[in-house]
Amino acid sequence: MAEERQPISTGEASDVSGSIGEARRLARADAARRSKAQARILDPKDVRGDYDADRLLNTTLGGVIREVTAEDLAAFRRNARVLGNRYKGGITARKVINNSTNEDRKRAREQIHTAIPIAANTKKNPGGATDLLEVRFNTNASKLYGATRHFVTVHFMGYREAVDRPDLLTPARAASWLAKENIRFDCDCGRHVFFFRYLSTIGGYNAGRAENGYPRIRNPGLVGVACKHVLRVMAEIEGSGTVKGFLARAIEKGRKSADGAGRIVQKKAEAKRLAEKQANRPKARRVTGDRDFDRARAALVKRARSSKPKPSKAASGGKRIDNLRAREDQDAAAALRALAEQLGMTPEQAAKALMGGN
Repeated sequence: MAEERQPISTGEASDVSGSIGEARRLARADAARRSKAQARILDPKDVRGDYDADRLLNTTLGGVIREVTAEDLAAFRRNARVLGNRYKGGITARKVINNSTNEDRKRAREQIHTAIPIAANTKKNPGGATDLLEVRFNTNASKLYGATRHFVTVHFMGYREAVDRPDLLTPARAASWLAKENIRFDCDCGRHVFFFRYLSTIGGYNAGRAENGYPRIRNPGLVGVACKHVLRVMAEIEGSGTVKGFLARAIEKGRKSADGAGRIVQKKAEAKRLAEKQANRPKARRVTGDRDFDRARAALVKRARSSKPKPSKAASGGKRIDNLRAREDQDAAAALRALAEQLGMTPEQAAKALMGGN
């Protein structure tokens, strides 16, 4: 993947004005950066085995920067296949948290204090005619690279069913159901772009620009799921009454409109109030009595299982290499037995003599 950093976003997380336009500008800048970096991208054709070694691309697979090898390509193919089989067509907020790394969840707890739903609108699901609900969230930034806010986009894939199902009697009940269903997501931050967007693309839970360039330097082992901004949003989706209330408003509007559209926008004063409430939450580890905060924090501290691909079978390229090594070992053993027979020794004695022993 390319090494350039994302354009720096400006403005406070609670500032609704201009956030959608800024998010679109950042998306265009990201697409332009990706286009310029094409020559340094390891794409599916390369990983498949058509890699042009004249480019001398590097990887950090194994922990050090070095040139990509045939064995690396086999490992990349294996990792991508295992990850693609794990997630098919969406992921739940709970699974995003469960499969994230401890490091990212810790950053979400300690650095990201606000995650506010700003706007919602219905869109056509790329996989069919069913409507999904796109909700844009503003989060604060850690300010390590100069940004003051980031934008997280979440597609709630069960929206149309939440609107139409007769058993989900109230919008509030429908919102609680919707929050547990499959989603797709995207974030404009550099960690999502360079570490996780490839994973979300092949996993089928990507809500932004598709990425087919393998993260050979930043995340060659395909570990983790989401950045700290996304994890903060997932915690709010799972535990926050504020987010469920926002979803309920969209569902209610969708039920009243002829076409099911649920377009709503958060008012500036309400966004500011929510940001201040979230930012002023206590940072203690104990239960605080703020139900939304306690639920969201509990979601982020639950133990996550490893998300590193664990294949049951080796990739075809790796298997051929293993077979070649096995054949070489068999040939060496046969040669050693023949030598021992000529010298009147056991194979063990012949091996010891060849190694300089007595």
